[in-house]
Amino acid sequence: MPAKPPATKPEPIRPRYFELADKFWEITLDDTAVTTRHGKVGSPGQTKRKGFEAYYEATSEARKLVNAKTKLGYLEKVSTTTPAAKSNPALEKAIAANPLDEAAYMVYADWLQGQGDPRGELIALQAGGKDKPAKKFFDGHVDYFLGPLKAHVKCHDGFVDKKHPAFTWKNGFIYGARLAHNQYASEWKGKLATDVLTPLLAHPSGKFLVELTLNENDDPAEDTLDDIFDVIASHSLPSLRKLRIGDEVSQISWFRVGNVGKIWKAVPNLTDLEIEAGEFKLGDIDLSNVVRAVFHTGGLSKANAKSIAAARWPKLEHLEVYFGDPEYGCTAKLGEALAILERADLSKLRYLGLKNAEFQADLVPHLASSKLVRQLHTLDMSCGILLDEHVDSILAHKDAFKHLAVLDVSSTWLTKQAVKRLKGVAKTVKCDDSWNDANPQYRYVRVGE
Repeated sequence: MPAKPPATKPEPIRPRYFELADKFWEITLDDTAVTTRHGKVGSPGQTKRKGFEAYYEATSEARKLVNAKTKLGYLEKVSTTTPAAKSNPALEKAIAANPLDEAAYMVYADWLQGQGDPRGELIALQAGGKDKPAKKFFDGHVDYFLGPLKAHVKCHDGFVDKKHPAFTWKNGFIYGARLAHNQYASEWKGKLATDVLTPLLAHPSGKFLVELTLNENDDPAEDTLDDIFDVIASHSLPSLRKLRIGDEVSQISWFRVGNVGKIWKAVPNLTDLEIEAGEFKLGDIDLSNVVRAVFHTGGLSKANAKSIAAARWPKLEHLEVYFGDPEYGCTAKLGEALAILERADLSKLRYLGLKNAEFQADLVPHLASSKLVRQLHTLDMSCGILLDEHVDSILAHKDAFKHLAVLDVSSTWLTKQAVKRLKGVAKTVKCDDSWNDANPQYRYVRVGE
């Protein structure tokens, strides 16, 4: 059973008032008592009061009564005065520590309902999977739940057909946010950093943000995300678990991100990091809770490769590094990839992708002798320049790979015959597709521009 909320005495809440045709129904929660009033609209009506031993019992009863009336078709008449949001630091700290724990939200919902905060009802409805009643209730309190964010519920990227909502909701709060603005595709003239992200992080609905996606910011080829990173760096986001920078980027090498490294201290509990961009700066990576990290680029710089190789992430289980093409900014070399293989402190790593590299074949003997590879479940060598002639090197070291559940050589230049030769090197040799151009001058890594 969920823990009971602290036995603090709540303030009496304003009545909630509902109407159906010419009838009204009103409910008030005052400490451990529930008072209802009903009758014809315009009349004093009849009043009934019921007491309980504890206020959370009264809250539960009030919720049941409200649900029963709304099922009958009663519509709530919302007050024009927006109530102030309530706060309970102890309960909020428990949610921030584990924002995926639904039970913690339900405890908070009981407390909020006892304080007369509409968010308590929204939490109960969304957590209970009552989507239609939750939407109806949300729409009736939209100013309270969104405030200045109401103007930004759709992304400002102009791609209406994608129907990307700016906010996704769960357990009464904004669970995920996607910020995007393309000045060439949208008529909106604001700034994501000051007009969307700043009020989002200040609003009670954004208090437990779990996922954040950052895409284009004004001019996608010229403007970086540095002003957005500055806002994040000035806050503490203990509930943030997933950060994605770049989402369905069409020309990856044109997407300039800026200095991501300035935000690491603001996201101490991040578990999932994905960057899909051309130009960015990682700096000193210290992310003690990250489990999955993906760096999807057509041109990895030497500095960023060194940052990845030296990163402090002891819980890391999944790492994918795209290297890329020198024509599109790749200055990382084989040596930087080897620095990753030399790590002896990544005991939880099970998936390693050193991929999209021109030096893909040169990695083979180093992979075979790496202690890190021996602990892997999946070795991903996809998207790079791997030719039929390189299969001999893999077969010469096949004993080093036989423990692997998956060896991924997808999107390389291996022919079907070469892939067949690899059968048995690992439990599964994955090759979803391959390119078979015989002309060396047309062989390039899969992700470039």
